[in-house]
Amino acid sequence: MGIPDLQKVKAFFNTGKIASNKKLLVYVFFVGIATIFWFLNALGKEYTTTVNYPVRYINLPQNKVLTNKLPEHFALKVNAYGFDLLRYKLSSAFLSNPFDVGLYTNNRMENSSLRNYSLTTSQIVNLFEKDLSSSIKLISILPDTIMFEFSPIVEKKVPIKSMVSISFEQQYMLDEAISLEMDSVVLKGPSSKLDSVYFVETERLVLKDLNKTAKRNVSLKQIKGIKFSQRKIEITVPVEQFTEEKMNVPVKVSNLPDSLLLRLFPGDVKVSYFVGFKKHDKVSADLFDIRVDYNQTSEEGSNKLKIRLLSNPSFVTNVRFHPQEVTYLIEKKKSFK
Repeated sequence: MGIPDLQKVKAFFNTGKIASNKKLLVYVFFVGIATIFWFLNALGKEYTTTVNYPVRYINLPQNKVLTNKLPEHFALKVNAYGFDLLRYKLSSAFLSNPFDVGLYTNNRMENSSLRNYSLTTSQIVNLFEKDLSSSIKLISILPDTIMFEFSPIVEKKVPIKSMVSISFEQQYMLDEAISLEMDSVVLKGPSSKLDSVYFVETERLVLKDLNKTAKRNVSLKQIKGIKFSQRKIEITVPVEQFTEEKMNVPVKVSNLPDSLLLRLFPGDVKVSYFVGFKKHDKVSADLFDIRVDYNQTSEEGSNKLKIRLLSNPSFVTNVRFHPQEVTYLIEKKKSFK
């Protein structure tokens, strides 16, 4: 309030001013008294009106899952005295009222195999009226029908997918595949939801600069409305120090006709790779499949073939070889001359 406003108030309560506004004050007083009597008289009359009735549903079937959205408010047409209506509105203005589904349906949904159920609210007016004040008469309920749509609860076993991000210290690598405490989990929930669930992911696990085997408990990503037989699992990340090794591997030839010989220069390549200390003696040349393709010899103007690595042992990494190409010479076998 600004200074000019304060000055007006002070002027209004000035003794001289009060005397001059006496008639106004008397008028206001009697208007207030009249309003109170009018209000009390109005509350003493009987009314038919519609009141908002917020609800929360309880005692739903335990063997099914509700899949549709139910109305959060009812519109109740009631008849009552003004005092009773005012008292009801004041007492329920911020409350949601329990709607006992089992009671109002006589547990028929629990015992029925039907997935859909409709409840006509006109059938429950008498039962519903008991939950209201005894001085309020319930005439009707809107909506006139409440639709319940359920899905049966089923179980489904799905694989677990680990979400792990790893980095290693220098000279360290993954020894074997990352292992999980269990490879699958049992889910329980409505079939309408489980039908589209094919696997469950773990929460993302980030492990940096590993130099030894790590074990961590990781939570499974929860899915709303579905129960898990296991919430956490243990993940093992095996780590081993590695060494770099090299060996000569013969180059094989694909698609070579029986009547021909394909001489390669050189006939083998030098392969380099990383391997863990525990497995370095398990590596042999025959575990690498390195080839050239005879069909590429038809390309004009070239006497070289590109070398391809088709497979290598699963426990080695960073495989490289040299040279990348070989020179070739085609000869007929003596028996086919």
